[in-house]
Amino acid sequence: MNHEMSLAQVQRSMLLRSIYLLVTPIMLAFAALACGTLVTDTASYTCPTAVPQATATTLAGTPQPTLPPPPTPYTITVPQDFYVGDAVFVGQPGAALRLRFRLQNIQTQPAPPLGGSPRNLVTWRLEIRNLGSVTYETIPVALMVITRINTASGEQTGTWRTSEAAMSAAGFTSENYDPLPPGSTRLYRLAAYVPSGTVRQFAYLLDGDGGNRITWVNATNPYCSGDVAG
Repeated sequence: MNHEMSLAQVQRSMLLRSIYLLVTPIMLAFAALACGTLVTDTASYTCPTAVPQATATTLAGTPQPTLPPPPTPYTITVPQDFYVGDAVFVGQPGAALRLRFRLQNIQTQPAPPLGGSPRNLVTWRLEIRNLGSVTYETIPVALMVITRINTASGEQTGTWRTSEAAMSAAGFTSENYDPLPPGSTRLYRLAAYVPSGTVRQFAYLLDGDGGNRITWVNATNPYCSGDVAG
């Protein structure tokens, strides 16, 4: 009897360990989100240069048509998409929590098929500068995702996250996810696998996917000239 009870205990212990190993990655993901700073302020970007005025060609002697003036200053705010290279600010000037985000260096390359399905490896950089007076904690590999891609069959909407396999394939190791102190800037390298195609939209979850997010379209800003870094 004692032997049977001991065997049952061992089996139960092995079962609990299997369950623990299964759910641990999920628990760690939630822990990563919980450790980040939840941000409720919304993002905005203001073009640092004048938006060119539209022009019209007219015949000599005819009155010049009146054109509507461009917005001054030209500003992008949520829920609009920002553009690659835009200096996206979160928090008001002088606020304790004020951040600047900049999406950079998006690259796509073919990757080995998965289960016979073609796919690509997408890599990019996210620069974050802490302009406030309090420390900002973030783990971008858990907070930044790809949400739209363009494929040969049309646009697809979904959620493609960074993964350990993609980071390893891109050669991104020993990344620094320490808290970001005031006045500091850090460049985060990220990578994800997507179906064969090109990325259309990225999203960064400011509050851990509570709804406050920054989205970027994979294109340069068509409205601004000059130093769009801000």
